[in-house]
Amino acid sequence: MRRPSLSAATIALALALSAQQASKPQKPMVVFKATTSIVLVNLSVKDAQGKLVKDLKPGDITIIEDGKPQHIASFDFENVDAPVAPAAEPETAPSGTIVNGTTAKPKPAAAASIAPAAADQYRDRRLIVLYFDLTTMQPEDVQNVMEQAQNYVTKKMQPADLAAIATLGNTLQVNQDFTADKDALMRTLRALNPATSTGFGDGGTGSTDGTADDGSTFAADDTEFNIANADRSLESLQSICDMLGGIQQKKSLMYFSSGIQRSGVDNEITLRSAVNSCVKANASIYSIDAQGLQALPPGGNATSGSVRGSGAFNGGAQSSAQDSQFSQQETISTLATDTGGKAFLDSNDFTPAYTKVQQDTSSYYLIGYSSANLRKDGKYRHISVKFNRAGLTAVNPRPGYYAGKDIDHLTTADRQQQLQDELNSDVSDHSLDLYLADGYLRLDKNRYYVPVSVTLPGSEIPLHGVNPKATPEVDIAGEVLDQTGRQLDHVGQTIRLTPAIAGPGQQLQNKNLQYNTGFLLAPGQKYQLRFAARENQTGRMGAFEAVLIIPDLTANETKAPHILTTSSILVGSQLNPVRPESQNPLTASGNALVMNVNHVFTSSQHLYVYYEVYDPKITTGNDGIKLLTNVAFFRGKQKAFESRLLTTEQLTDPSRHAAVIQIDIPLAQLKPGYYMCQVNAVDDAAGKFAFPRVPILIRPTPAAASVAGTAKNPLQ
Repeated sequence: MRRPSLSAATIALALALSAQQASKPQKPMVVFKATTSIVLVNLSVKDAQGKLVKDLKPGDITIIEDGKPQHIASFDFENVDAPVAPAAEPETAPSGTIVNGTTAKPKPAAAASIAPAAADQYRDRRLIVLYFDLTTMQPEDVQNVMEQAQNYVTKKMQPADLAAIATLGNTLQVNQDFTADKDALMRTLRALNPATSTGFGDGGTGSTDGTADDGSTFAADDTEFNIANADRSLESLQSICDMLGGIQQKKSLMYFSSGIQRSGVDNEITLRSAVNSCVKANASIYSIDAQGLQALPPGGNATSGSVRGSGAFNGGAQSSAQDSQFSQQETISTLATDTGGKAFLDSNDFTPAYTKVQQDTSSYYLIGYSSANLRKDGKYRHISVKFNRAGLTAVNPRPGYYAGKDIDHLTTADRQQQLQDELNSDVSDHSLDLYLADGYLRLDKNRYYVPVSVTLPGSEIPLHGVNPKATPEVDIAGEVLDQTGRQLDHVGQTIRLTPAIAGPGQQLQNKNLQYNTGFLLAPGQKYQLRFAARENQTGRMGAFEAVLIIPDLTANETKAPHILTTSSILVGSQLNPVRPESQNPLTASGNALVMNVNHVFTSSQHLYVYYEVYDPKITTGNDGIKLLTNVAFFRGKQKAFESRLLTTEQLTDPSRHAAVIQIDIPLAQLKPGYYMCQVNAVDDAAGKFAFPRVPILIRPTPAAASVAGTAKNPLQ
């Protein structure tokens, strides 16, 4: 849902001190910083006779990065060939077994994601991922690879092997997490139906010469389609490797496909990203061409019509077919070579691929070193291995890796992607505090305006970063999702904290930076609000997620006719002059309420309570009503304060059938403490009532606090 009529979000600097600042003066914070960069290297070593060496010590190896020796922080030997204790009996007996007179049902295969585990869970185990790219394979190719995969499980799988199964069809799926249960693996493989896996064939390039004659006179140019297909396959490999990144041991990713057709340099960035992710995850790709050995007759095979044009006679069609096959195989060969694996091409027997994976991971050293280069510049760093014992050779060592990037080396696209990753992360970064408040105001029966305020403590935003002359910046991104997880809307903005906004000197340290925006949503549903923020001096990030349920006020009125229909209760201590916006009811009066996110106030402030009453009974022909409202404050069960009664006799916004109520309460007449603020609203003409409540906390005004009041929005 887009909001073209809504204006850009606004930023306000709240004059109210935070609760921590109000309670006591801030003291200089002592900060301890530690930076560690650990790089893992999986290494198999052979002697002069070609035998695996299993008795190396840390002093026998020197790891060199960009020509400089590195300090080895961890040294571990993974002996996969060692005897493995038998796996525990499955909880569910095999299919067909009679247990207590009942036929046991097969145990369902686990399907979720490749999950990280405890450090010792995968020790001395061979980790193999069988990954089937169904979008590139035809049904006969799928049938062949599935049969040979089943043959591996039943005949070639070793006791030390843990296998996982993943597929790419309409979506990327992990059909089976790592397991040694052969029955579970066989059930998963049999469930993959080749008949439903018709691969996406490469589209045409707009030329009919050299293409099969299908009776048409027009050949579509599907170049963009081909680029998207190649990117999809490469991005799925990157996603698989990202899942494997939480496992320290060496992983073997057996990639079954019919090749990936790249289009010049358009897919090069995606290819490099996939390789980098797999190298970082210590995962080697073993590419298997599912097409097997192919014959390429000059005029095409019997599955298609004769070749059009002169290509069939001058060798052009034959050359084009060979070039296409070479290009497809070259991409999957690059994936294998650059990740320390191997490509298996032009063979109908995939057994050597399984054998090679088992041989390469029979035993290896897992070495971790602390890189002496602490720069986060994103550059490639070469790794080499030097042995202090004669006659030793490294087998498929990790050639290098790309360093991480700090905020100063991120491109604009990298920064946007980082915020999006933070929004989508299951475990958010909390190095930057972030708070959120929301509400709902009815526009009509099917549309509600949802104001959202996101607050960052100004004390957490450094005024100067690496570059003292740079203006402090904060990037904010947010999105709203429906119950199915589909994104309905999103916002994003970079806030430059110029002196006009942040104020001179250290004023920002005593304020809160508040970002205000809004969404148009439908009632009667549950939504997820996700926001992430990053300050661009140190790159610290924070995220906040909230669940918003918008009631269907029309339906509620039918169920409870005696209840007065109201909006959510919004509270704040600041009003900002704004231009009225048709889609934002808060701006109708020209002074918009700045929502207080944490409901914490000081005694010197004013409390503005904003709410709306919908569909009060009309008593006269000129939208006359009789609405009685006030606000009461309770401490426990005792009423501590009650405002004077306010009588509203006219609809404030007839187009929305709404009476807008805003009550100003000086908090100096209340003692500091925790209160329950209750709104009393009675429609005297209809005999309806409502008593919604919101909690607030009032703190004493510190001696050094600024005088509360209204502040103009510097962006308006």
